[in-house]
Amino acid sequence: MISTQKYDGLMICALTPEQHARTCDYWYTVTTHGFTTHTAFTTRGALLGWLHERGLTIDDSAIPEQGKHAVVPVKGAYRTAMHLGSYDGFFALRGRRTKVMSNASVTLAIITDDEDGLKTVHYLNPNMQDRPVFPWSDLPK
Repeated sequence: MISTQKYDGLMICALTPEQHARTCDYWYTVTTHGFTTHTAFTTRGALLGWLHERGLTIDDSAIPEQGKHAVVPVKGAYRTAMHLGSYDGFFALRGRRTKVMSNASVTLAIITDDEDGLKTVHYLNPNMQDRPVFPWSDLPK
């Protein structure tokens, strides 16, 4: 069984020092449609790497220096696919291997380029007992 979800309408918010003080050291947040929290980053480099992995683009000059507020629309969309039941199907995927956060653990993900032009981030369901788990320090900040 594979559970998929598409994400579009993403927005980046560069935080002010006052906003940053109310986070867990994040300077950039990503929301869906400007409301629902999606993910967050402590560095501009980690944010740009996350966007690139998923085939998403922005006006790079629109992200200000750290500590300056801005809201930047993200161009594009991507999907996630959580796999339950088959290790073989997951490990047979051809794509870029990376790591993602899932259920408070860092785990293996495989990003595929799909026929419709979107990228899909595949990962194993937390109930799969033998899914790889890595230290938190393996995630880009």
